[in-house]
Amino acid sequence: MPPSVVLEVLQILEAEVNLREETRVAEQARAALESEKYLLEANTLSETQKILRHRIDQVTQRIRELPDGELEFAREIQLLETVSVVMVETAGILARPETGPPAIAAETEIIELLLQSRRINPGRGGGSGSTPGGGGGGTTQDSALALLGSGINAKEQTEDHGVSHSVGDSGPSLPEEFRAGLDEYFNRLERPSE
Repeated sequence: MPPSVVLEVLQILEAEVNLREETRVAEQARAALESEKYLLEANTLSETQKILRHRIDQVTQRIRELPDGELEFAREIQLLETVSVVMVETAGILARPETGPPAIAAETEIIELLLQSRRINPGRGGGSGSTPGGGGGGTTQDSALALLGSGINAKEQTEDHGVSHSVGDSGPSLPEEFRAGLDEYFNRLERPSE
């Protein structure tokens, strides 16, 4: 898979995580917003989802245009087509307007689907020799729940349900699969072609 395609999918994944966070903020602010302002916010989120869907469709087309793309990357193409369908549904949910659990669940499903790709997920795979790109022997074990973040709404009211978490919050850094993919992309750009 060309690094530019991997990078675009990673950027779409990051944008979807950000969209989910914005959706949460909109839902948290819903009670305080006038209905017209809330409708405008939900429509803006829906439009953002439509833009991300268009980008996914373009990536899918780029993969199809690769030599033997339909055969070599059939799983990834099918996965991205599924992502596109869920993105259409999500845009509709947001346009209702709905920024609560149905929208968050649909956005999380998109993130989970994007994380499933073995060849697009740069944290997996690699290698050379007789099996270039090999080593991606399984799907990602990273959950979209790990990409939740700490939230950006300072006035959010939360309840303590007494559940302990086994992971900490290290701040606003990129997830490991983003860093690994970007590092690999820039390393390939810096290496002279052989």
